[in-house]
Amino acid sequence: MDSLVVATFAVVALLEIAVPLALGYWVVRRFSIPWRVFGLGALFFIVVQVIHTPLVLATQVPLSRALLPLGTTAALVGLALYLGLLAGLFEEIGRYLVYRYYFRRREIPLTREVGLQFGAGWGGVESIIVALLVISSMITYIALTSDAGIIPLPDDPAVMAQIEALRGITPLDILPGLAERMMTITLHITWSLMVLAAVVSGRKALLVLAILWHAAVDAAAVYLVSTQGVLVTEAVVFIFAIAGLVYIFTQWRRMGEQPAS
Repeated sequence: MDSLVVATFAVVALLEIAVPLALGYWVVRRFSIPWRVFGLGALFFIVVQVIHTPLVLATQVPLSRALLPLGTTAALVGLALYLGLLAGLFEEIGRYLVYRYYFRRREIPLTREVGLQFGAGWGGVESIIVALLVISSMITYIALTSDAGIIPLPDDPAVMAQIEALRGITPLDILPGLAERMMTITLHITWSLMVLAAVVSGRKALLVLAILWHAAVDAAAVYLVSTQGVLVTEAVVFIFAIAGLVYIFTQWRRMGEQPAS
């Protein structure tokens, strides 16, 4: 067991929890937008995933099998496009419905600051869920690679090969996940502001753009991680995140601080 790997797991998990909470706290202090809006972002992300995830699990394998006769590359492209579009449709339409119906009925003002906090909650809870998975991976790593032999292991070549693969993990294998979470939070804030603008202005084209942008990010990630590896994937997501930051700052000035109905 490498103590540096364990420490990296711990730091990554801590930051994946702390950063979105710190962002939410900053919005509360800076703009007086309550934690309730952050919580609504987190809640509705979970609601969307309760519907979205079972559909993915039910259709992903059958679709992969149906596409295989087209060739491995074509099948992967088709699957990536399907998963990306599904994520874009569910999450962005979900945001749109929350803004248009729930927020208005609850008389929550549709301001840029509310969109920022809502996006922070939406992306933040995803980051926190990923952090819990990182903690689970850390516990598994400790249990299976500890010299103390916490878990008795069968004398099976396949099992031993998996243990050796675990022992080969380095901090550089873990850190990209943290960068991805930060970029994903940025993108969720981007899409939250874009969909908010669609509701406020009545321009459905912005909703379509958010769906397609989200679909492009997810589809690229699914395809590239299988063909080019993690680092290339994160580099492409980084480009999307930079574009997201540009949109955030541009839209921030455009929307102003006045409430919209």
